[in-house]
Amino acid sequence: MGKQSTRKNKTIYQICREEAGLTRSEACDKMEAVSDSRLEKFEYELQDPTPYDIIQMADAYKRPDLCNYYCSHKCEIGHRYVPEVKVTDLSNIILETIASLNEINPLTGRLIQIARDGKISDDEMKDFAYISKKLNEISLAIDSLNLWVDKTASEQKLNLELLHREKDKLK
Repeated sequence: MGKQSTRKNKTIYQICREEAGLTRSEACDKMEAVSDSRLEKFEYELQDPTPYDIIQMADAYKRPDLCNYYCSHKCEIGHRYVPEVKVTDLSNIILETIASLNEINPLTGRLIQIARDGKISDDEMKDFAYISKKLNEISLAIDSLNLWVDKTASEQKLNLELLHREKDKLK
């Protein structure tokens, strides 16, 4: 492994590369069309990476969360529509999902009442906002679980082929 940088205020790109135990040169060997100097420019924020560069870094560093970071922080469209997803450990993700589902379950009747006429009136807005917030929490928990699976697939030798086959059967 190469020498670790002592630079303060490292970017997420440099942190992820170093956590993967790669020098810039080793990282570039795992990517197409990204040279050492170009990667250095990304890490020092002298040049913005393209979405293709981000995908390559995410694959090389085994960090699919880099894609979510890019979309939620750097992309104009993603900044508006893609929430930042934090990847924690599996038990926390599952507990958060279950807690969110338990909170939303008693609210389904109210959501049906609100949606019955196809409009959301001013007197329904407070309840709808709360239910919408809870649904967003469930969505984030699911996104976090999916990122966890992608991130830990190689570490824990998850059989992703089997997972995808089983999901396809359910379609």
